[in-house]
Amino acid sequence: MARPFSPTAKWLGVALTVAGVLALVILTPGGLLRKLDYVGAAVCHRRLSHSFEIADHQTPLCQRCTGTFLGALTGVLVHWVLWRRRRSIRFPRWTVFVPLFLFAAFWALDGINSTTSDSQFYAIMAQFVAREPGIGILGYAPHPWLRLLSGTLMGMSMSVILIPAFNQSLWSDGEDTVTLGSGHELVQLIAIELGMAAIILLLDATQSLVALYIVSIFSALGTLTMFTLLGAMMFVLILRRDATVSGWHEAWVPIIWGFVFALAIVAGMDAARLWFTGTLDGVPDLE
Repeated sequence: MARPFSPTAKWLGVALTVAGVLALVILTPGGLLRKLDYVGAAVCHRRLSHSFEIADHQTPLCQRCTGTFLGALTGVLVHWVLWRRRRSIRFPRWTVFVPLFLFAAFWALDGINSTTSDSQFYAIMAQFVAREPGIGILGYAPHPWLRLLSGTLMGMSMSVILIPAFNQSLWSDGEDTVTLGSGHELVQLIAIELGMAAIILLLDATQSLVALYIVSIFSALGTLTMFTLLGAMMFVLILRRDATVSGWHEAWVPIIWGFVFALAIVAGMDAARLWFTGTLDGVPDLE
């Protein structure tokens, strides 16, 4: 039987979590929405032309990253809450990874097309490819819904890989079952993800302050959740305590250290971004 985590590991994790949250609240300017921008800026360029504006306020993540991190969060919730695969440790069959690879390719290619459609790249690209202004290198104009869709499917794909990896790393009594067991379940997951993306578009259309807070809070929550799960995996692997946790009464320790990791990533990336660009809003010289 694995020994329990030491009191030092427990209380140091709690102390660092409290200190990190207080630092985010006290040291960052503005109200809640601006503080959520700091979370988003750690992973996203936050260019205004590529982002949703709800109630005259830019969301913390661009349209593609909004889909990516909310898609990943939705995938985690489906696996753990709807399907109750909280301890399943087997990866899906290789056939499931074929559409996931295609979704990742869609995400990357649409990102390239979107970037090359920008006016800043038009003069450069026009030397090699004849195209109309606003048309990307793949021959079509980018759209917010395409950015959101590609991000959503990419985030879903991330969750399909992350869930069994996390369960394998954590649980000593993991269940030898597949996290996503059939094509029917994949279709169900895709349908739920598309529903989530449709809700985001509807919230954007309302242009209400409530919609802004919903999208902003869940965007930041998705970002922090992904880094928390990664950080928890790193914690048990570094301490060589992988596959030794037997219940949630023990799991809170690596999870809280994962949250410390997430806060450290946000702080480090924001600091680096401010150092190099001087802003957390967009990219200098790009719209």
